[in-house]
Amino acid sequence: MNLNKKTKKQIMGLIIFAGIVLWIVFNYKLFFDLVSFIIKLIMPIIVGVAIAFIINVPLKQIERKIFKVDKRKHKKLIRVISLFLSIILIFGIVGLLMFLVIPEFIEAINSIGKTIPSNIEWLNNLNKKISNLYPSFNNYIKDIDLKKVLEVALGTTGNMVSIIISFISNLLSKVLMFFIGFILAIYILLDKENLVRQIKMLLNAFLQTKTVNKIGEIVKLTNSTFTNFLTGQCLDALVLGIIFFITMTILKMPYALIISVLLAVTALIPYIGAFITLVVGAILIAVTSPIKAVWYVVMFFVLQQIDENILVPKIVGKSVGLPALWTLIAALIGGSMLGIIGVIISIPISSVLYSLLKEWVKYKSEKKQDK
Repeated sequence: MNLNKKTKKQIMGLIIFAGIVLWIVFNYKLFFDLVSFIIKLIMPIIVGVAIAFIINVPLKQIERKIFKVDKRKHKKLIRVISLFLSIILIFGIVGLLMFLVIPEFIEAINSIGKTIPSNIEWLNNLNKKISNLYPSFNNYIKDIDLKKVLEVALGTTGNMVSIIISFISNLLSKVLMFFIGFILAIYILLDKENLVRQIKMLLNAFLQTKTVNKIGEIVKLTNSTFTNFLTGQCLDALVLGIIFFITMTILKMPYALIISVLLAVTALIPYIGAFITLVVGAILIAVTSPIKAVWYVVMFFVLQQIDENILVPKIVGKSVGLPALWTLIAALIGGSMLGIIGVIISIPISSVLYSLLKEWVKYKSEKKQDK
């Protein structure tokens, strides 16, 4: 049987693919170690590209709306000034939030510290009531081996030292990676048009024109999706944070500023962010007033419904269009790899992959029906 050239290529491709799969199956430990090594090696580049994506959002707006000059004559100067203003804007917002929150946080710690004696007295009264109702409770307390408890506590303290050292070491490595990624992001943004042109030339040298055009469409879709998501999500977080602050102030709830800022920041993390704000806010308020904590939970769910059914459709719209399960999985994977930056970029990237998968499934279904 004579095989044409295309069939031979397909068979050869399947043989190579099967060979790679078999090698991975029999050497899976080596494969995962290799993947882990490559990820660690290119992680600063991934962080740099992620930071560049984030800074590029305000950068484009500043270039288009603030500077009304001929870009052909002053392109480099406009880019440098716009980049500088974008960085100042982002770090200014972060600094302002810290300036507002840190004093409130210190005051909250002091307030909690002052309520500890009354809470201890409350626990003592509770212990007495339980002892009166259940006399065997005191016998249970007496049977506790204090020596064993102390040994466990001391052993935990020793482990805590190593945990703290590991945490500090990990934190320093993350800070260093962020700094390297930040410098790389600046270089990418300063000459992004030239970089895009060079990548196009490289792709055209090795790939067919049809494939290169398809890659270009995917990059444009990624860029527009990411820009729409980040601007819409940040605006929604700001509006929601302001509504929370006003509502909590009217209801005379404590720690209104801290909880509102925490909500605005964690709003970028779907589902998990809201849960974090709910739990932290309820605990903080419960220390001062358990009744107000209950009202806080009620208020939280009411405002969350308003956000999901009114604010998000109006502000964010269909910019992401990602199902809830995909959104949560994307946020978890992105957060585990790159922290808060990973959470921010993982959702729009997953949205692009989801859109491409839907297109591919639709194309395959139509092709199958034609047959």
